[in-house]
Amino acid sequence: MLSVASVSSAGGAANYFAKDDYYVGDGPAELSEWGGKGAEALGLTGPVSKDDFEKVLDGKLPDGTIINAHEKRQSGTDLTFSMPKSASLLAQLGGDERILLAQAAAVKATMAYLEKHFAETRDYSRNSKGEPTQTGNLVYALFQHDTSRKLDPQNHTHAVIAALTQTKDGKWQALHNVEVWKNNSVLGSIYNAALRSGLERIG
Repeated sequence: MLSVASVSSAGGAANYFAKDDYYVGDGPAELSEWGGKGAEALGLTGPVSKDDFEKVLDGKLPDGTIINAHEKRQSGTDLTFSMPKSASLLAQLGGDERILLAQAAAVKATMAYLEKHFAETRDYSRNSKGEPTQTGNLVYALFQHDTSRKLDPQNHTHAVIAALTQTKDGKWQALHNVEVWKNNSVLGSIYNAALRSGLERIG
């Protein structure tokens, strides 16, 4: 199952998640990682640090440039990919790490499709309201979690997409995420099919 939510632009969003040890914190480093061609362009690889996570949510590039400093800007979009409860129980009670690898592969396949087809910004050169323009790159962070907020076994992955993307001429601009919201059912179907295929391969 896939659910989509906005990451509030209220100050300290990253601090809130870190405080809860939900996205970033003192957990194992392998529970988080950067993803997307935009992240690669910014030199963001490997485990996600709280400081870097907060900066990209604030639209701050490593060189200090701030993208879309509008006071009502969104920090990002949170896609939550949730495994079926039965699969979570098999992974946790049965100790089968292959299930978690199948989950990770399904999420990454879905995010690769999203990045290729739905990563957009706006071009204001011909229209004051802006025209959607595909960029083909995202800056996002993946976070693994194994329980629900009620502490029930429920393996799921958060893909938190920062509200910035790089145009073909190298300029960083605000991400236009309308297509992500419009196609959330498509993305959910891609994830479900990829996870099902992965689980079938391991029997």
